[in-house]
Amino acid sequence: MSKNNGPLVSICVTFSSAEEFIHRVFDSCLNQTYRNIEVVVVDNASTDGSERVVRKYAAQDPRIKYFRRAQMAGLSSRLLEMFQQAGGEFVMMIGADDWLARDYIKNGVQSFLDHPGVAGIVPRLINLSEIGGNQFKFLSETFGDFSPPRAYSAKWFVKRMYRSEHLYISALALMRKEDAVKAMDYFVGHYCNKPLVGVPSELKGFWENGFGVDAILFLEVLTRYHNFVFDSSLRYLKVAHGKNLRFDLGSDSLAEIFKNAYYYLLTFKGMYAPLWNDFYREMKIFWGAETIVSAGIYLFRFGMRSRDVGGYRTTTFRRAFFGELSLFETVAAGGRAMIRLSPRGTRFIIRKLLGTRGQKNTERIAFKPENFLDQEGRFKVS
Repeated sequence: MSKNNGPLVSICVTFSSAEEFIHRVFDSCLNQTYRNIEVVVVDNASTDGSERVVRKYAAQDPRIKYFRRAQMAGLSSRLLEMFQQAGGEFVMMIGADDWLARDYIKNGVQSFLDHPGVAGIVPRLINLSEIGGNQFKFLSETFGDFSPPRAYSAKWFVKRMYRSEHLYISALALMRKEDAVKAMDYFVGHYCNKPLVGVPSELKGFWENGFGVDAILFLEVLTRYHNFVFDSSLRYLKVAHGKNLRFDLGSDSLAEIFKNAYYYLLTFKGMYAPLWNDFYREMKIFWGAETIVSAGIYLFRFGMRSRDVGGYRTTTFRRAFFGELSLFETVAAGGRAMIRLSPRGTRFIIRKLLGTRGQKNTERIAFKPENFLDQEGRFKVS
């Protein structure tokens, strides 16, 4: 590679049957202001016209590297393969239905050059939903209040990442290739191939299909560094729709609330217990409090007479979840839950009162050519 072009960056994507939206990944990546990139594609035995779409783009731009699997495989093993196939000094992953702002890679590389000793550059996330006709509706954003770039310690992240979905976007960070490969190899080895003893078979299957990667990947990378950078000038456009939902987890029943909490607790346990043990107890207390609050809200909405309250699945997952907590941790979680109930309700009311006005202001920021969106929210390259 030419030094004048800067380091090679690999943008990595894996999918199965993404014909209808994969063009947005290619259009946004191949039109980056930073030119020294490659797009690494791992096709999981697609049965639609995805291969035709990819090969059409690859014929026009040799920066696309296409790998097609003859047989389907779990997402976790494909993510590892994807990073291994990358030739860049820096890598990042992208969802097949998402895209990057035009200056994403340029700003990310510059942040890395300005902060050469950090673990990675974590972006700003803009969540959208498709409303038809290649048009999108703004849903929410993360890290709009961070001034780019700003460095934070690894311990700052470890203490907070499980507290907010915002920090789960760290898996989308721009990072060094060798770190991404090591982290995914760790996840596949410790979660998929040799999981914790007694882990439910369903959860093991979830791990094989990528459940928990967004929470664990960057945590593993941070074991080798002291700092990382948030840079809100890196704008990642993420599309939410039904095809994003790969796991049967939710909060539409009391059983699912405890199941969701138990599966996430075991996922974090696999990382915090051996590698970040100083923060393990606090993590369990936090999840205990969140689960008690969620269960309390459910009971308030549906009442103690709900058929789900005393059901076998509810009892099984409730006992399994609290079985991971000590008596002290359970009591501490209960006390914290009581404290959290009031602020949670207050935030809900504030969002209801101010949500529309805040959304309009953000739409004016999100819907602009630099994000490949026109003022009506339509994806547009030129």
